[in-house]
Amino acid sequence: MTHAPRLRAALAGALLAAAALAAPLATPAAAQTGTLAPRAPKLIVALSIDQFSAELYERYRPSFTGGLKRLGEGVSFVNGYQSHAATETCPGHSTILTGRHPAATGIIANSWYDRASGSTLYCVAVKGTADPDARGGQMLRVDTFGDWLKRAQPGARSFAVSGKDRAAIMMGGHHADAIYWWGDNEGFTSSAFAAPATPTVLAPARAFNAALIARWKAAPPALWPTSVSARCAALQKPFQMGAVAMPGTVPPPASLTVETGPNFFARTDFADQLRASPLFDQLVLDFAGQLIDRNRLGRGAATDLLAISLSATDYIGHRYGNGGAEDCVQMAALDAALGGFFARLDALNLPYMVVLTADHGAADAPERAAANGNAQARRVDGAAVVRALNTELRRQFALGYDPVASEGADDITITAGADAALAARMRAAAVVWLKARPEVEAVFTADEIAAVPSPSHIPPTQLSLIQRYAESFDRSRSGDILVAYHPYTTLGVPRAPGDVVAGHGTPWDYDRRVPILFWWPGVTPRAESAAIETVDIAPTLAAIAAVPTPAVDGRCLASVARCPNTGDSGQN
Repeated sequence: MTHAPRLRAALAGALLAAAALAAPLATPAAAQTGTLAPRAPKLIVALSIDQFSAELYERYRPSFTGGLKRLGEGVSFVNGYQSHAATETCPGHSTILTGRHPAATGIIANSWYDRASGSTLYCVAVKGTADPDARGGQMLRVDTFGDWLKRAQPGARSFAVSGKDRAAIMMGGHHADAIYWWGDNEGFTSSAFAAPATPTVLAPARAFNAALIARWKAAPPALWPTSVSARCAALQKPFQMGAVAMPGTVPPPASLTVETGPNFFARTDFADQLRASPLFDQLVLDFAGQLIDRNRLGRGAATDLLAISLSATDYIGHRYGNGGAEDCVQMAALDAALGGFFARLDALNLPYMVVLTADHGAADAPERAAANGNAQARRVDGAAVVRALNTELRRQFALGYDPVASEGADDITITAGADAALAARMRAAAVVWLKARPEVEAVFTADEIAAVPSPSHIPPTQLSLIQRYAESFDRSRSGDILVAYHPYTTLGVPRAPGDVVAGHGTPWDYDRRVPILFWWPGVTPRAESAAIETVDIAPTLAAIAAVPTPAVDGRCLASVARCPNTGDSGQN
């Protein structure tokens, strides 16, 4: 095995090329001017940027010159919401193209404790197979817009691609023509449990992967640009985050190598650092562009769908927080990469439209947030909370085991074997103990949440705290006790480089509020102040594509589409 030189000294070719595309983009010649999206475009591109809060979008919006600038010049809803409490990747992606809240999709977290098996289930893991890498949408209880489209329009095709398996599968649904995601040891891949994974379907991924590793062997890839803007450079400041001293520089310190053998990576730190870099999104968009070309998407008789989830912002936000130079550079690189992707679409000269949103937002690392004036920002050791609760319950009930079966400090399941009465007493004691914790805002039992009437069609800004939990509650999957910590509380203490320093998953607006942007050639730019939800996207796309909409929690947006049963103007 031979190793490439350190990546910090490598050329920034891929990212510099992408940056060159960040110039203002011309509107395609085939533009269709109008206040509403044209019916039945040949290609609909549904984009999700993982951990892209409305606050982050607004912070950097004035600096965008590429793809994000273009999308902001369409119909722009800055008060979009993932209105539920479980603001994580899998639940958030499950709402975007289903029109349903997680309470209906069944995707109430990235993972949850399964009482039947006594183990933790990953949201896209596959039961009943010995293959640990099997991934699929079996736990998703509803269909997606791509499924509706294929039923209504013979010949319609639906593809999904992401850096994360759970993001691609949640957007791809149950009947996609292909669903791809990045696998650390192989590049883009799929699973027959998610979508067809025949040699024909896998061929473009294998060709892309082979060409990629050949380039990387010849010249190691630059994960980060070698130069940064003055705005980003001003954010290069060191911070102590938990037990980790973060230098705050771009590129971040790294010593990474590319393998010349059959696998992609010689060391796991390469895969780890790749995900948390701007290059990761560029790879996804490059592969998505090749899927368009190879499958001639948008050039058939029906409307095609391409769902893309870009994951790097989430990995970067977790590793470095979203208030430093790292996320600043990521925003510029993402803007440039999207600009290049849209230029590629423009060159096809076909009628297409784009919708962009996010699965959730995030807060910055509490140490930097506090230094910047956020007096609420704090860090709580969630694992220590669970340990202390176990200790207290063992003491009170003279137990010889830890009764808290779940791992998280915000979604707690209590076990007592077959003794239901004992379990009930322990749950009651746990609620009392948790409510007395100084960092806890509210505690809800499963019974309390289950008794809440359906909050559907209540504006997301008017949902009470327990109603937010109800929107992402499933009796068979959610825990016994759900805990809301005070706003800007980060659960977890980083102890080594690479540990999570900032997160999400709370019921507060910094995690719930996301941009929702619609764009098509010739769109009349409009900034909409109305509070809408990600569940509104699928029924709006259905109206645009002229396909029937099943029962959903969302509504068609009349400022974007000709909504059914309301004439040409529709009704919000």
